[in-house]
Amino acid sequence: MKPLRTNRPDTPRGQVVVIVALAMVLMVAMVGLVVDGGYAWGRQRQTQNASDAASEAGAVVLAQNIANVQPAKTDADVDAAVAAIFASNGTARKAAYYTDVSGNMLTPVGVTTVDPAAAALVGGGAIPPGASGVRAIGSQTFDTFLARVIGINTFTATTPATAVAGYLTQICSAEAGCDVIPITFPVTLLSCTNTGQAPEFVQPPSFWQISNDPIVIPLCGNGAGNVGWIDWYPDDTFCGNGAAEIVCEINNPNNPAIDLPSWQYVAQTGNISSSQVENALNTKYAGKIVQVPQFDITCNTKPTGPLITDCPTANVGGQGQNQWYHFPQFAGFQFCGPNIVECTNKGFTKGAYVNGNNPICETQNYGVPGTGQCLVGRFVRFISQGTVGPGTGSSSGTDAIGVQLIH
Repeated sequence: MKPLRTNRPDTPRGQVVVIVALAMVLMVAMVGLVVDGGYAWGRQRQTQNASDAASEAGAVVLAQNIANVQPAKTDADVDAAVAAIFASNGTARKAAYYTDVSGNMLTPVGVTTVDPAAAALVGGGAIPPGASGVRAIGSQTFDTFLARVIGINTFTATTPATAVAGYLTQICSAEAGCDVIPITFPVTLLSCTNTGQAPEFVQPPSFWQISNDPIVIPLCGNGAGNVGWIDWYPDDTFCGNGAAEIVCEINNPNNPAIDLPSWQYVAQTGNISSSQVENALNTKYAGKIVQVPQFDITCNTKPTGPLITDCPTANVGGQGQNQWYHFPQFAGFQFCGPNIVECTNKGFTKGAYVNGNNPICETQNYGVPGTGQCLVGRFVRFISQGTVGPGTGSSSGTDAIGVQLIH
């Protein structure tokens, strides 16, 4: 006997296929959001870095104008600096505007505005009055990977950044002077040999530090890496030569505008033992803060750029007084004086002991036996970015100008 057959409707197998297909699309879309979202975040960060660097590059050019670099920089120079950074970072330049020191966009006549259509464009032909910064906007468009499943083929990252240039007030107050004195210190600590002649670097290599207590900076006789008096214009005899020239440049600072870092061609005159130099320093700068260029290496030929590596290996160092000095930073240095209690408590009534033999130079920090000449004071600040303005003579101080990314 045959089994009875039960009549049933067919199972809707086709609906399952549709559901599975939709579920797979949803899963791919979700994975795509994770994968493409992470990639988009990375590209967003890359684009932001490019915008940051472009705005800073434009602001550096404006800083050079504030520092009175000659010849004066133009809108074309700002435009070229911004364009070069965007190009090197593979980022499209959406726009670049001039701003004031607070980051507010400026019109071509120097009035603040919130309307991009009214703002002065970098590359528009002229730098507007009062321009101290650059607002740069970069953009990158890139393909997606899995998000194409839901119809998203590309993402676009657009990032603004603003950098401004201005005077660095942290170094010292206006009444303190801020002059650049014609002397350079190495960036690392040094002492002299027991004869007081050749410089010896402290081991392991260490850097000068901000300190409330006075620090003795020994003036050794001669040798590579020594603290030494410098002449910013080796071929210029306007102030004479030797000690008389150093005194002239102490009383009338004449340094050029100096970008940090940069190479500068200067004459390093070694240790000048002179009552004229000592009196000039102690008379003008007792208890005051000055700016001191600090070097890390020298080159006996003109380097090709601002970095240490821009001096060919075979030309690093060299003999002779006239060298290219690499200045990565400036130090704010306060000379000892009769009004600085921390100095007088240790027996230092002045900041410069550079004439003859001064046993007091052996008594503190890095003044080893045999050190007869020294400068005494304390480091109050170091700056490694910006432009230090040119010397302005005895009537006013030399200002440090920096660049800051504000948003």
